[in-house]
Amino acid sequence: MTMSAAGVKPEFVSLQEAAVLYSVSVDLLRQRIAAGELPAVHAGRRLIRVRIDDLKRVFRPVPSVYTRSRRRAS
Repeated sequence: MTMSAAGVKPEFVSLQEAAVLYSVSVDLLRQRIAAGELPAVHAGRRLIRVRIDDLKRVFRPVPSVYTRSRRRAS
């Protein structure tokens, strides 16, 4: 992911960049696009780009369900 001269992060990234950012394969991203879960745009004949906000939505963190139960002494 490169930054412009003004220091602004890009809104769209390539599938390769997205795969590196989220430690997933490009094939997984293509599957999510084909399933309609991840919106994408063509940037030229072969280049596919995805929005960073859409990646954050699709790859959201799993909430932790671990809670420590305490027994009360009777």
